[in-house]
Amino acid sequence: MLKFYANLTHVRIYIYGGVIVKNKEKPIKSIKEKITDMLDMPKDVMLDSPKVTIIGDNYLTVENYNGIMEYTDKQVRIKTSKKSITISGDRLEIRTITDSDILIEGIIQNVRWE
Repeated sequence: MLKFYANLTHVRIYIYGGVIVKNKEKPIKSIKEKITDMLDMPKDVMLDSPKVTIIGDNYLTVENYNGIMEYTDKQVRIKTSKKSITISGDRLEIRTITDSDILIEGIIQNVRWE
């Protein structure tokens, strides 16, 4: 799905689902992506994409995660199907963990996709 389009001095920049494509055709969508678009369904559920929710600077929830890679009171690294998510801060604690989502509480200073 085209989210942004710019034509700056004959350089075309497209952003499709967070992927930047310059001077190229649209990326080919998978069958799952096409069906999700047609049925107007949430992409995070259908495509197994992670969903990150941050409330203030104290709570962070990651849905659709695959595992915990690192856990200290200063940093939590979470594996997802696409990338890993690194949460940095102070007094970080995993408050709730289920098979599909994880709640982290503490002083959250930085969230990074790697």
